[in-house]
Amino acid sequence: MRLNRVTSVTESPFTLDTQVAVHQGARWEAEVSLPLRNHAEARSIEAFIVGLKGQSGTFTFGNPLHTSTATATLASAAPIRAETLSITNAGSAVSAGTYFQLGNYLYIVTADKASGAGNLNFQPPLREAIAISQACIFTLPKSTWRMASNDVGWSINEASVYGFTFACVEAL
Repeated sequence: MRLNRVTSVTESPFTLDTQVAVHQGARWEAEVSLPLRNHAEARSIEAFIVGLKGQSGTFTFGNPLHTSTATATLASAAPIRAETLSITNAGSAVSAGTYFQLGNYLYIVTADKASGAGNLNFQPPLREAIAISQACIFTLPKSTWRMASNDVGWSINEASVYGFTFACVEAL
């Protein structure tokens, strides 16, 4: 899993000075490899992948290893592209590297935050404006995704063992 940003760097061939332009674009991308499956188990996965119709369909997805019991509620509204949230009712500390969900989008905390009210720093920037009193979801956070390509397949061996690996990107 990775966060892909739209940033350009221009370097002078004479002085090697650089100019960096950070653009607004950022999205999550992932490559998923599922455990090997027998034919009976693979049928529903095949149907799911084919039913997405390439890049046209979407699905919700999150990393089950990135879950937390943290809680936090927004103390104020936040505009689109904000990178800090004002938090109230944070009953626990939130460590950097903790994932959370707001709306249908996935974010990662970029600096430790002590329990109680305060600011929560995160990336990528907010995808949509957020209303006051909305809760951050730390338990099994997810985002909306789509296949990275219209050409999606899987492997099958002589023993009818199926292997599934696919690339997906956050659906913005």
